[in-house]
Amino acid sequence: MKKYLKRFARIRTRNFTAQPLRKAILTDHKAVVRLGSTTPTTRIFPNTTGIVEINTVDAIQNSRSKLRMKNCFEKEKIPQADWWCNLNGVNLIELPYPMVVKRVFGFQGHGMQLLNDYKELNSWIDQHPHWDIDGWFFEKFYNYAREYRLHVAKDIGVFLSWRKLRTKDAKERWFFNSINSNWVGEDHELFDRPKPWKLMEKAAIDCLKATGLDIGAVDIRVQSNDKDNPSFIVCEINSAPALGDYGIEQYKEVIKKLINNKANE
Repeated sequence: MKKYLKRFARIRTRNFTAQPLRKAILTDHKAVVRLGSTTPTTRIFPNTTGIVEINTVDAIQNSRSKLRMKNCFEKEKIPQADWWCNLNGVNLIELPYPMVVKRVFGFQGHGMQLLNDYKELNSWIDQHPHWDIDGWFFEKFYNYAREYRLHVAKDIGVFLSWRKLRTKDAKERWFFNSINSNWVGEDHELFDRPKPWKLMEKAAIDCLKATGLDIGAVDIRVQSNDKDNPSFIVCEINSAPALGDYGIEQYKEVIKKLINNKANE
């Protein structure tokens, strides 16, 4: 692939925590990097010849829509929660409660609700008469003790990992997000690497393959290490994760490698 004078990779994202990447990645190639953005390449480079794309628009769409994402996971047999996007014809009483209702295009847990039994589900449906066209779906709730975020890149693997720890004052304690949790890295004494870590890393890599992303962050919920053989489920893959200073430095280096790898394919 033709090399150009060094220039900054074009970062396209609405995630304010990723803004420091905009003028941080010098490359020999014309490159666009999408972190959650669906901006077409032609709007960035009118002549698309020789452009390196990190995270295509289609791959971003696969991860933005949780229904598309779940179907992608299903094809790759990635362990995930049992789910329903349509309850027509389903015996609501016999569903495996508790259940979680989520938005198809939700983020940071907005709109998510735990439904403990049939009565709560029926009440929710009564309050949301157009839920099936407004973009909601249902999942079985897995009360696993811990949740981790694995940042993963194509042909590189997992390059950064965090454990989510709920804060003491968290009001909602049945899920983890950036509002009700603190994050600790692998060198922290509370990281407590799960027994099935290698399988979790493989699942994260499989999530990239399933959605077509080149880089993303995979949230995985796992049982306690007190179990002989802890089970885990993949919650989602996120193409625009929150990034602190350390995450920005890691993403700089990994994105450079991704651009060079793709340019040399």
